[in-house]
Amino acid sequence: MVDEQRPSKELDVGRPNVARMYDYYLGGKNHFPADRAAAEKVIEISQGKVRDAVRENRDFLGRAVRFLAREVGVRGFLDLGAGLPTQSNVHEVALAAAPDAQVVYVDNDPVVATHGRALLATNPRVSFLEADLRRPDEIFSALPATFALDRPVGVLMVSCLHFVPDHEDPWGLVAAYARALPSGSHIVISHLGSDAFPSEMAEGRKVYGAANAVLEARPRASILRLFDGLQVIDPGVVPLNEWRPSPDALPLGDAFLPVLGGVGRVP
Repeated sequence: MVDEQRPSKELDVGRPNVARMYDYYLGGKNHFPADRAAAEKVIEISQGKVRDAVRENRDFLGRAVRFLAREVGVRGFLDLGAGLPTQSNVHEVALAAAPDAQVVYVDNDPVVATHGRALLATNPRVSFLEADLRRPDEIFSALPATFALDRPVGVLMVSCLHFVPDHEDPWGLVAAYARALPSGSHIVISHLGSDAFPSEMAEGRKVYGAANAVLEARPRASILRLFDGLQVIDPGVVPLNEWRPSPDALPLGDAFLPVLGGVGRVP
């Protein structure tokens, strides 16, 4: 939990932070007043849908990791733009499915870095890199020696590419990771869509404009382009709650979720 009375000098607590806003949506404790105020604006704009979206995002992430560990045999997971630790972290899900799995978290946020170092100290199968997902060459060169790239791995780009603006070419970024991965690797992507609620997305973008990263919700066609060159796993790129849902999954409070997700295999 963050200490609001004595925040770290390295943190900008007066500016909303997307990782801390996400933590607030999930009901976590790692946020400051500026984060809560911005998050509440987004909750109001979305009429509460953002909270459904982030919970479904976490559930999708867990299902995708279990699928890769159990059904595909992936043992190395690279979680890009990992965000703040919360319940059912990637390493918890992966190690429960495959005790010999290894997870490397990557984030360039100082709050996340602090928690990442704590994870690093408690589990030898978990590592943390303070790095920018937009620099794949630097990330691959900094991976632990024990993280094997001679066999398929899973790269998780969950709820992070909509913070990469068009001029930084998120499509080329995904392609760069795919080129660096061995055949049979998988890339997991979730991304906020703009088709169904364009006016609400535009209002939400204004809120995030004052935060540490701009929100770029995109139309479905642009999200599908992220999977170019990958073999998309069934059921395709779909609303998160439709991607291999658990048999006991509860129905959404709203009938439609404006976040798409999918898993692509590197040929």
